[in-house]
Amino acid sequence: MKKFAIILCVVLMAMATVFAQATAEDAANYPSKDLTLIVPWNAGGSSDLIGRLLTADMAKTMGVKISVVNTPGATGTVGMNDCFIKPHDGYTLIANATPYNHGVLGLADWAPQDWSFMAAYYVPSIIAVPKNSPYKTFDALYAAMQDPSIDVTAATAGVGSSGFVAMEKLKSADAKMGNYKHIAYSGGSAAVTATLAGEVNFTPQLSNEMIDLLRSGDLIALAANTEEDLALSGVSYVIPSIKNFIPETEAVLPCGDAFGLLFPADIPEQAQTILEDAFKKACTTQSAKDFADQKGVILLQNMDVKKSNAIRDTEAASVGYILLDAGIAKKSPADFGYSRP
Repeated sequence: MKKFAIILCVVLMAMATVFAQATAEDAANYPSKDLTLIVPWNAGGSSDLIGRLLTADMAKTMGVKISVVNTPGATGTVGMNDCFIKPHDGYTLIANATPYNHGVLGLADWAPQDWSFMAAYYVPSIIAVPKNSPYKTFDALYAAMQDPSIDVTAATAGVGSSGFVAMEKLKSADAKMGNYKHIAYSGGSAAVTATLAGEVNFTPQLSNEMIDLLRSGDLIALAANTEEDLALSGVSYVIPSIKNFIPETEAVLPCGDAFGLLFPADIPEQAQTILEDAFKKACTTQSAKDFADQKGVILLQNMDVKKSNAIRDTEAASVGYILLDAGIAKKSPADFGYSRP
């Protein structure tokens, strides 16, 4: 029996050595197979459009195919979890916004630092109404929100989404901005479509999810949640910053999010370097520049993992404590190593 145990131990050690050598060889030859991009939202939203744009060029640079799979659910957490439970080898990526609030909302056990982020675009939040809305100005909408006889409704992509967080940030500066009924939809494009259909009074969703409707006039932008007034190509008017109406909101602006690609932070270093280099190249293409103009977003300059992770950590602290103070967060940002700003 003892002899068998010794033999078994030797066999297991040999197998472990072979596995380690194969893993090391695979890492050294990265990428040796095609990749998968998980979009944890429905097609047509910010994450989906930006992820597909970037990986189309990255696939050419890396000499592989990158297939796209939409896996919506739980404010993006379902798809994020699908990626996280797969091998952390660089072959599964995520297209999403800054990964800062899943943990504090109790949707995931992983921390923001468990993901490395590559930010490509900043996408501002815009408060918009359908063209037939009774609220022709932000002041009119704001007044209706203060009228207890009126139920003002707003559509977002759900608790924790960029549109929802934008409203929470504004509410932290002016409590009256919380006087609305939140209606959650399956994604940003669905929330915008619901607003267009008149199912809700307004949406605070993102610019690229509504840009075509702003250009056509089917949606009217009442305020941009930006530090300055916002001019968008093809929109016939300049969208006033919300601080023009509520000066207190300047302290929490801009409201929106950075979007790009993510991967588990502990993937092999060589894989990270190759992904980062291909990503940076994708952000310099004419297609990336044209997308910014066409979709009403801001192409970020000279971003890498280090700079993007700094955005991740800043948002994890600032937004995390806003959600905690609002009674929305189930965990404190302190549980993930973040101090109150």
